[in-house]
Amino acid sequence: MIERDGLGAPARGLRQYLLAVATKLDVPAWFCEVEVPASAYFALERRLARFPDHEAALLWDERDGWAAAVESPTGEDAVVLAYLGADVLPAPDTVGAFVQDLYGDGYPGRPDPPDFRRPGAPDGFDDRLATWTGDPVCLPEGQA
Repeated sequence: MIERDGLGAPARGLRQYLLAVATKLDVPAWFCEVEVPASAYFALERRLARFPDHEAALLWDERDGWAAAVESPTGEDAVVLAYLGADVLPAPDTVGAFVQDLYGDGYPGRPDPPDFRRPGAPDGFDDRLATWTGDPVCLPEGQA
């Protein structure tokens, strides 16, 4: 297993992957956590017609991949509506299509978590992350 210390190839790859998805979606704000278990939160600009009183978000984690969510009434938690379920690291275009479908009449994805993998497992996930190359993004202040 490759350690994800925030500066290694898997952490840089995860940031690049998430940046590619953020660019595809043109999200106004997002953040990521590269330590195990890795996760990300993307704020979506539009609210879903089915939940007009709640902010919409796209979540990602290394166990279940991408999920669509809305903020809870208290604003403290996100309530998952659907999981993309294609792969833990699907192509940014696939994520974009999932989000586009969320704003349609149907219910894309699946209701239950896909449970693709166990965080930190030596299953090649970090090697997949390391293939996403480019300049680091979302680095902590002072670590360029």
